[in-house]
Amino acid sequence: MSEKAAATNRAAKPSAWTPLAIPTFRAVWLASLVSNVGIWLGNVGTAWLMTELRPTPVMVTLVQAVSSLPVFLFALPAGAVGDAVDRRKLLILLQIASIIVALLLGVSTAVGLTTPTVVLIASFLFGTMLAFSMPVFQAIVPDLVPRSELAPAVSLNSIGINIARVIGPALGGALILVSGTAAPFFATGFFYMTAVHLLLRRLPPAQRSPSAREPIANAVLNGIRHTLGDAETRATLIRSGGYAFFASMYFSLLPLVARDQVAGGAGTYGTLLGCLGAGGIAAVVLLPRWRARSSPDRIARLGSIVSALLLAAVGACHALWSMIPVLLAAGAAWVAVVATVNVAAQAALPGWVRARGLSIFMIVFNGMMALGSAGWGVVAGAVGISWAFLLSAVGLLLFDLATARWRIPGDEAFSMATTKAAESGIE
Repeated sequence: MSEKAAATNRAAKPSAWTPLAIPTFRAVWLASLVSNVGIWLGNVGTAWLMTELRPTPVMVTLVQAVSSLPVFLFALPAGAVGDAVDRRKLLILLQIASIIVALLLGVSTAVGLTTPTVVLIASFLFGTMLAFSMPVFQAIVPDLVPRSELAPAVSLNSIGINIARVIGPALGGALILVSGTAAPFFATGFFYMTAVHLLLRRLPPAQRSPSAREPIANAVLNGIRHTLGDAETRATLIRSGGYAFFASMYFSLLPLVARDQVAGGAGTYGTLLGCLGAGGIAAVVLLPRWRARSSPDRIARLGSIVSALLLAAVGACHALWSMIPVLLAAGAAWVAVVATVNVAAQAALPGWVRARGLSIFMIVFNGMMALGSAGWGVVAGAVGISWAFLLSAVGLLLFDLATARWRIPGDEAFSMATTKAAESGIE
C-alpha cells in the first residue's frame, strides 16, 4: 500500500493509534511517554515523602501547588523560547537538568537530609523543567502529523500521559515499599535518561521559526495579544481554568485520601493514582468515536458535569473497593475534558505562535491547579476531606452553569487558524 493510500485509509478509519505509523512522531511520543513516567515517579515520591515528614492537609497539598506554580510563572517566556530556538536541543537540556535534580533529591533522601523545605524546593524545580518542556513537546506535534491526524495525535499524547500515570504511581509505590522513599527519585533519573537517548537518536534538529528574530519581550507580547485577542481561545482558557481549579482535588488531596480516608499506605496511593490513569487511557481510546458523534464543547461539558458528580462520590467513599471504580470513572472524565480542550487549543493556534499560545493555556490551567490545590487544602484542614470534596463538586457544577455561553471551538478552528496565518504571510 502506498503512503498516500495509507494516509487515506487512516483518515477513513479514525483511531487514536494511527499517528504512530509516522516514525518521527512515534519517537517524540515515546520520549514524552518515558519523560512523563519520570514526572509521575517524582510526583509520587515527593507527595508520599511529605506525608511522612509533615502529614497535614496544607503541607501535602502544597507539594502539588508548588509543583504547578512554575508553569504559571515561567510558561509564557518558555513558550517564546520554544518558538525561537531549536526545540530538540531545548528538550534534551531540560531532561538533563531533571536528571540532576532527581539524583540529588534521591541522594539527599537516602542519607536522611531531606526536609519538608527540600521537598518543596525540589517540587518547584521539577515544575520549572516541566514548564519549559510541556509547550515544546506540544508545539512539535502539529509539525509531525498531517492536519487530518492532529486530533488523534494530541489524543495519543493524552494516552501517553495516562499510561505514565498508571506506570509511574504503581512503580513508585512498589519502589517505596521495597526500597524506601529515595528509590523513586533514582528511577526518575533513569527514565529521563531514556528520554534523552530517544530525542538524540530520533528527533532531527528543528528549523528556527520567524519569531527567532524577535526579542523575547516582543515575542511574549505578540503571543499574549494573539491568544487573548480571539474569542474562541478566550473561551477555552476560561473553561479549562475553572475546571482545573475545582478538579485539582483529585490529585492534591489523594495522598491523604489513601492514608486517612481509605487507611492505606504508599501502595494504596499508587493504586489510586493508577486508577485515574487507567480511566484516562480508556477515555482517550474512545475519544475518536465520541468526536465523531458529538461536538468538542458537548464532550467537555459532559465530562465536567460527570467530574463534579464523581468528586462528591470520592468524598463519600471510605473503602478501597468502592474508591477504585469511582477513580477509574474520574480519570476518564478528566481526560475527556483536558484532551478535548488541548486539541481545541492546538487546532486554533497557527504554527508561528503555537508554543507561546499553548504556554498561556498551561499558565491558566496549571495556575488554577496550584491555586485550587492550596485553597482546597486549607478548606480540607478546616472542614475535613469529605466536605472539601463535596464543596468542590458543588463549585464545579455552578461554574458549568455560569459558563454555558463559553463554547469550546470545534475542528473548524484549525482551518480558521491556517487561513489567518496564510493571510498574514506567516507559516
